[in-house]
Amino acid sequence: MAVFTSISFDELSIWLKQFNLGNLIDFQGISSGVTNTNYLIVVEDARFILTIFEDTQFDDLSFYIDLMSFLSKNHILCPQPILNKNEKYLSLLKNKPALLVSFLNGSEKEDVSPDNCFGVGKALANFHLKAEKFPQNRKNTRNLSWIKTTHENLSNLLSEDDNKIIEKEFTFQEDNVDDDLAQGIIHADLFIDNVLFDGDKVSGMIDLYYACTDKYIYDIAIALNDWCIDDMGEIDIGKMKTFIKGYDSLRKLEGDEVEALPTYLRLAAFRFWLSRLYDFHNIRQGENITIKDPKHFKNILIKRQSFKAL
Repeated sequence: MAVFTSISFDELSIWLKQFNLGNLIDFQGISSGVTNTNYLIVVEDARFILTIFEDTQFDDLSFYIDLMSFLSKNHILCPQPILNKNEKYLSLLKNKPALLVSFLNGSEKEDVSPDNCFGVGKALANFHLKAEKFPQNRKNTRNLSWIKTTHENLSNLLSEDDNKIIEKEFTFQEDNVDDDLAQGIIHADLFIDNVLFDGDKVSGMIDLYYACTDKYIYDIAIALNDWCIDDMGEIDIGKMKTFIKGYDSLRKLEGDEVEALPTYLRLAAFRFWLSRLYDFHNIRQGENITIKDPKHFKNILIKRQSFKAL
């Protein structure tokens, strides 16, 4: 979420006429993340989130929109896409695909407690279980193949030390892939800033634009690497156990999943280190752009390489 595409009040007012909504009152850009442009939209008696997709084409967005609609209808607290008067979810705004979704009440947690970890773990298990009935699948485009290609494109910009770490970790992950682990639709980006709380209760899970079909334990590992760490990037064992207890309350982890967790904690850190390295070396023009430090996940990867078990 960032502001790469600027719009005026008049431009937005005209675009909104295709919906059965009130008049535009106000709007403001949301400056977090690095992928798409997002605005908070205020109309008469309601608020919405507008997303303008910077790099994704119409045909590639149907999976995410259908998934959000399905989950919303099945009582998962995620944004509901809004149909326009032509019964379409997507339309062009500044020559880019744009989507309006419902606004979810709540805010992200600044100080994460063990109880919050339990709630997020339980919410993630509910997401996995409800999404089992979603009839579509989508390959994880940020897989090991993507990591390899991204590294090849960046290697001449990286230090010798970074290149060695990446090459060694890639070999480790290739040798430890387990295709027999339970899988289904995963969120794939369940960081602290993608979960909303109303008080201490989870009120929403947002930003589903990396959702895909992959291993459940990988989704858990992605979340653990953000929700259950200390200031040094080490795993907070107490929070991790509480998160998993919350998850287990709805979907009990299988033994092979628990055994594979250290590997997938490494993979999750590895994937986001490469993602942030790519963004760092390919900064796009826009307003209020947030560039996240790649060293954060390099540090987490190095620490996870010595993490053995719960």
